[in-house]
Amino acid sequence: MKSRLDRRTFLKDAGALTASAAWIASRAARVASAAALDGRGISAALFDGRYSSCRAFAHALSRKGARIFNVQPDAAAVWYGPLRDHLASCGGCVAGLTTFSDSMLSQSFGRDLGLSLRYEGAHDSRGSDVLKHELRAGAKVDEIAGALRGADSDWAEALAGVLVRSSAILRTGRRRSAITLSASVADHPGFLQSWLLAPKAPGHLSTRSA
Repeated sequence: MKSRLDRRTFLKDAGALTASAAWIASRAARVASAAALDGRGISAALFDGRYSSCRAFAHALSRKGARIFNVQPDAAAVWYGPLRDHLASCGGCVAGLTTFSDSMLSQSFGRDLGLSLRYEGAHDSRGSDVLKHELRAGAKVDEIAGALRGADSDWAEALAGVLVRSSAILRTGRRRSAITLSASVADHPGFLQSWLLAPKAPGHLSTRSA
C-alpha cells in the first residue's frame, strides 16, 4: 500500500514539475516577444558591405546578438531567403544602414512580413567633407542625436548602440527631426539611410510567398 502511495505521489509531483516547466517556457516566450517590441530585440541587421560605416554598424549590432546580412548584391534575395527564415524562427526587429534604394526596398519587403518603420535617418555628405545626420523618430530622437554628436568617424557604432538602448522609438508614432554633424569617412557614398523596422504585433509574420 505504501509503495502505491509513493508512486502516486511521485507521479503527481512529476506532473506538477512538467506543468511548471511548461509555464516557465511559455512565460519566457511572451517576455521575448515583448522584448522584440520594446527595443531590446534587434535580431537582424542589414548593411551594404561596400562601405565601412555600414560594416561598422552591422558588426556593432552583431556584438549585441543580431545576425547580420549583407544586402549586396541583391536585397530582395536576402529578404526572401535567409532573412525571412531567420525572422520566422527568431522574430524581433530589423535594423539597417544601406543606400536609399535598399532602404525603400527593405521597408516594402518588411511590410509583407508584418514589420513597420519606427525610425529612419539620412546621413548626407553630398558636396561636403562633413556628414550631416537628419533623424526622424519619436521621443528618443534627441538621445539618438546626442549619441551621434561628436562621434565623428565612429558615428555608425554610436548609432547602433543607441538604437539598441532607445526602446521608446518602438512605442510611438510621433516623428520629429534633429540635425547633428560629424566628419565624413573616405568611402562614404554621399548618402546613406539608417532605419529600424519592428513587428506590428508579437508573433506576426506573413506567410505570403514572394
